[in-house]
Amino acid sequence: MIPRFEYHRPKDLSEALECLRQMPQAVILAGGTDLLVKMRRGKLRPPALVDIKGLQACRDICWENGHLSVGALTDFQQLLESDVIRDRFAVLHQAARVMGCYEIRRRATLGGNVVNASPGAESGSPLAALEARVELAGPDGRRRIPVTEFWQGPGRTALAPGELLVRVLIPELPPGSRGIYRRRSRVRGMDLASMNAAVVVLYPEDTGRREIRIALGAMAPTPVRIIAAERMLAGREVSGELFSRLGKEVSRDLHPRATSLRASPDYKKQMAGELVTRALEELLS
Repeated sequence: MIPRFEYHRPKDLSEALECLRQMPQAVILAGGTDLLVKMRRGKLRPPALVDIKGLQACRDICWENGHLSVGALTDFQQLLESDVIRDRFAVLHQAARVMGCYEIRRRATLGGNVVNASPGAESGSPLAALEARVELAGPDGRRRIPVTEFWQGPGRTALAPGELLVRVLIPELPPGSRGIYRRRSRVRGMDLASMNAAVVVLYPEDTGRREIRIALGAMAPTPVRIIAAERMLAGREVSGELFSRLGKEVSRDLHPRATSLRASPDYKKQMAGELVTRALEELLS
């Protein structure tokens, strides 16, 4: 049984921020797919909920100064149905495709998935590989920070008191760029990822050199970029020897949490390199 709480549904962003100012302990309700489960289980007992589903400032997908600006209230089904996400940011589109079932995708929002700060969130490694930024609105105005700086640990973010995540900004990729998202789970079908990987291959026009970005989820307290492996691949010709070294490089500095219920740390370390290698082979084949 969910304990009693106050319910507020602001009509615009300024009213939502005022609610947060007056009720510092209030919790934001967007899709509610994680929040309501935690409340039913007694893990979270907020004195008030601020329902932001009606905020137009947190909706729509549009281009803005070289970035794709995605409203925090965009749900995963909208990501899946978006032509621009499918054609320009395939790695995020593929992650949306394996996000739960249709009913969950219609409720779960991109902003909520980011703010929930789960190490294995479906959007985590894709947004890290895409070098996305988040736009936060609060009592002191708006600010933008890299999404990898926004996550500070399982369930912990850089949100300051009274702040609200309003948009996710994804830099436009050079023409010809490609991405792929792969995951492992305990069972086939709808299950949370034991681990996931996002790999993006770019061909920047200013350098002409191939750039590869690799990000992993559920392998550390937050989704992480594997910078050492990226540097090893920079400008190198693809070969079996290189892929063998890549698998070792990816796994070398990983320290998966021992508390994971879905896979042991040793299994994760062994599979991380394999997951990335297969994804990269598929992208470059």
